[in-house]
Amino acid sequence: MDNKKFYSKLFAPVEKKIGRIDRESVVSIIGFDYGGPLNFCTVGRDSGAQFVTYISCELAIRDEQLPSGVGRYELMMTCSNENWCRSILSNIGRMTLGEAFSLGHTLDIEAWVGKRARIQGVIFEEFASVRIGRKQFGILSCHGVTRPELKFARENGGAALLLLLKKAGVYPMTDLKRKTIGLSE
Repeated sequence: MDNKKFYSKLFAPVEKKIGRIDRESVVSIIGFDYGGPLNFCTVGRDSGAQFVTYISCELAIRDEQLPSGVGRYELMMTCSNENWCRSILSNIGRMTLGEAFSLGHTLDIEAWVGKRARIQGVIFEEFASVRIGRKQFGILSCHGVTRPELKFARENGGAALLLLLKKAGVYPMTDLKRKTIGLSE
């Protein structure tokens, strides 16, 4: 199966739940294999939305990616800052070649963003799981979280934090300027 057909099937849940994939992809001059960022498809970028959804589009086809519970997968984030989002997802993408992330996993990103950044971590959520041919593939949604939220997720589980993010009205957006939500259940 060619890549266009593959991604059409894999991204069908994105188009159903979020909206139509933008016409233009975000492609780097220096490719991912040479240390550059991942390539991304987007939802909302063409329309100038404040929060754009970025979906990597070159990880799931790599045999060297370690599969998670959804099989090999792409990464997705809805964010207000394109450069930050592309950098973080590309760093995570490199990690997927040696680590398998799944629902509820957390990742401390302080080393990438610095101690003063409000968003200090990422929590992973299964967005979609799709059977293509004989294999399972998926999309993991990555949500940027503050240091106290990251601690809460590690102590109480990712599902508990995701529920609180939804209740606070900040889910699924990663806003680099937002403050920590209330963490009492």
